Amino acid sequence: MDDVGGRADTFSTRAAARIVAVSPDRIRYWVKHDFVRPSTRRGRRLRFAFSDLLVMRLAKEILPNRHHLSPVRRCLERLGQFFSVERPVTALKLATEDGRIVVRDGAVRFEADSGQILIDFGDGDPAGVVEERFGPARAQARFDEALRTAERDPLKALALYSAVLGREPRNFDAHLKVAALLESQGDLTGALRHLLGAAAILPTDSEVHLKLGLLYRRREESELAVRSLLRATECDPSLIEAHRNLAELFEQLGRRREALRHLSAARRLSRGE
Repeated sequence: MDDVGGRADTFSTRAAARIVAVSPDRIRYWVKHDFVRPSTRRGRRLRFAFSDLLVMRLAKEILPNRHHLSPVRRCLERLGQFFSVERPVTALKLATEDGRIVVRDGAVRFEADSGQILIDFGDGDPAGVVEERFGPARAQARFDEALRTAERDPLKALALYSAVLGREPRNFDAHLKVAALLESQGDLTGALRHLLGAAAILPTDSEVHLKLGLLYRRREESELAVRSLLRATECDPSLIEAHRNLAELFEQLGRRREALRHLSAARRLSRGE
């Protein structure tokens, strides 16, 4: 590492430019527009952490010129919702398609801004290729087989559901099943991506917003959990579990009046049952 005049674990502007293969002026432009934040700054002397170099690399890949930094900044902020902090940014591939930023994580492609799954190819087929004879009937057969095998062989079920989503990327039920399997395997970020994909397909389905709220709560993201659970009660005001969880979350957040309102709603609905 270049440690002349700075810490040994950071990089100068010139060293960063050499590593990322851009001009020092390009990096200064990114800093000026607050796209990259240097670890230290002394006048015009800037020092960058390794994570800053990863951001620069992504910017270079998807920005053909010096304009339109805002969409990329939003994309990087959104990625934090879908991937754990331990996940290296270099594991992801970013591209622009029809004016939108698309993220590829292995075989999964999703829109960075919304988290909506675009397509997920599985079963060994090359990306972008759907088996010619893989029609709706075969997709349903694989879905049914995945249902039968999910409990005893979750990995096989995931592969089967992936094949279904390769043929039918807007299959709401398949996204829900994949999310449940991934969550059971401890992959909360993968489960989140598929739940967001399902919510984008059927935005008025109360159950998917309930599942999102419970998953956000498990991830200890209280505000996002509240938002999803409130959306669930908007779609279905009689959803007792959503009211109960909202009451508990509002209590934890110190919002007693809202907690009591949802607790009363849950009790009233329970008596009605």
